[in-house]
Amino acid sequence: MLDLEVITPERLAFSEQADSITIPALEGEIGILPGHAPLLVQLATGELRIQSGDRTEFFAVSGGFVEVLRNRVHVFAETAEMQGEISAERARQAAEKARKDMQKAASPADLEQAQAALRRALLRLRIAEGMSRRRSK
Repeated sequence: MLDLEVITPERLAFSEQADSITIPALEGEIGILPGHAPLLVQLATGELRIQSGDRTEFFAVSGGFVEVLRNRVHVFAETAEMQGEISAERARQAAEKARKDMQKAASPADLEQAQAALRRALLRLRIAEGMSRRRSK
């Protein structure tokens, strides 16, 4: 078993044992199982999946890093929202706002910021609506 903590600047979002964890890293998805080699990796905006027995938890995460050491996994994320915490309506509104911000971006930096906001909003919407890729049921 893995001891997992998902931590944001505001709160401890999750603290439980897990059989496996799939993290969105800048290099792509990384699967973590008990006995995994020590690892420190930058977290990308994406879906964090936590498998415990026949139950799978889904989080929308962005920014930060993940540390794996001796069957302990710490996910230090700028944002982390569990599937049940995400409002699909608020995610839709955020996506629409980001699209408008992209159209009126005055600089490359503004455009990049709006694109990142759109990616986060669409991720949150996909997870809230339960349309996440399901690798196990």
